[in-house]
Amino acid sequence: MHSRAFLASLCVAFTLAASLSTNDFGNFEPPDIVERDIAIIGGGSAGTYSSISLKDKGKSIIVIEKKNRIGGHTETYIDPATGTPIDMGVVIFHNLTIVRDYFARFDVPLITSGSDVDPNAVSVTGTYDLRTSKEVNITSPSQTNVGAAFAKYAEFLAKYPRLNDGMFLPDPVPEDLLMPFGDFAKKYGIEDAVATMFNYNPGLGDILTVPMIENQRVWGQSLVQQLAGGFLTTKHHNNSELYSKAQAELLAAESLLLQSHVICSERSDGGVKLIVQTPAGRKLIKAKKLLITIPPRLDFLAPFNLSAHERSIFGKLIDAGYYTSILNNTGLPDDLSITNYRSDTAYNLPQLPGVYGIGSTPVPGLKLAYYGTPRSNSTYPLSDQQVKSEIVNAIKTLQKANPETFSAEEPQFVEYSSHTPFYLQARPGDTKAGFYREMYALQGERNTFWTGATWRAQDSSDIWRYTEEEVLPGLVKEL
Repeated sequence: MHSRAFLASLCVAFTLAASLSTNDFGNFEPPDIVERDIAIIGGGSAGTYSSISLKDKGKSIIVIEKKNRIGGHTETYIDPATGTPIDMGVVIFHNLTIVRDYFARFDVPLITSGSDVDPNAVSVTGTYDLRTSKEVNITSPSQTNVGAAFAKYAEFLAKYPRLNDGMFLPDPVPEDLLMPFGDFAKKYGIEDAVATMFNYNPGLGDILTVPMIENQRVWGQSLVQQLAGGFLTTKHHNNSELYSKAQAELLAAESLLLQSHVICSERSDGGVKLIVQTPAGRKLIKAKKLLITIPPRLDFLAPFNLSAHERSIFGKLIDAGYYTSILNNTGLPDDLSITNYRSDTAYNLPQLPGVYGIGSTPVPGLKLAYYGTPRSNSTYPLSDQQVKSEIVNAIKTLQKANPETFSAEEPQFVEYSSHTPFYLQARPGDTKAGFYREMYALQGERNTFWTGATWRAQDSSDIWRYTEEEVLPGLVKEL
């Protein structure tokens, strides 16, 4: 437990740039003091869902979000010329009751993904090795074989039903869950499912070397079931519509601080105090409970006076880089999408860091491009400048190597977003030693609760379900 003297010095250190002489928690006038049941850090998928669910449960909340909007990785570009939306972050959702109810609450209609595609529309997928920019011939397994592989995988998952709820691992952790996923796929004869898993789960890092349990976080029972029944997306093809409506409701209720961040905190058995820098100046937040939904990297959590135990746990996390973008002037035909494959690797998977693929959009002339990195200790594995440069170079090399197919143009970014740090995860040795058991045991300590992708999966649908079923009941019970 930190002393008040240390906390005061810590607060001053965090706000020297703002030329503040003191950060005494008692040095606030009544208009600058906000009292709530729960303070929520982060307005992404987990933070927004939590705020609405708690509000509907009759609890008072305040969300603190550093950006000028909520929604996190759910990002939608609106083409200014046509008004056409392009989802460039979260694209699909699981067909679950919690998902349907959440969208229905804001009167955002859902459809089965792909159900409104014009059957006469022409769409072509090309397979290119983006190192050489040459087209490669890929022999994909039949749908029958892919289905059989997923059936075997589902049979394995059935042994561990709690893994569909979170990283609730048996003790001791079975070696099958710790082995590299490439080895696991061979042992259980599910090789025909690997490419599908890779394509649906970008941002993980190298799927073949990552521990099986980390790939399973997204590829749990729910996602396997969706393959047969179909995913959901919004009827208007604007997934951000959910968040724009939630944002309007939270702002109207004075329950959201945008472009704001915590510069100092005090977490104790008596409650939580936060000093928050907002566009309107510093505010003091007093709350009974704190819910942190941002990625628990040590640099992000510095204002929350972590205990040595918390630092020890979160300091073991590693992550990957994942980046999304929209470009024009690519020189690629509008109906062509490109998947990056290699002819000389297992399952023809691309080497990372690199471009996953370049996708078509409903707006002529615009293309989506996705990029990923291997896992690393760094919060930001690559600079945005390097990622952008490599995306452009991949497109220009395609143009040069295939002049009969692609025209020579100068690609330009219309929109770019870094989702880094992405897919926070543990090393297999730490998982075996009880990392996730220790991390989950932090729930409720010092009146602080935790949720988000690190606690469940890099998947909005599962984040909402985990938050509603595993986190919020314990939080509300302690109020």
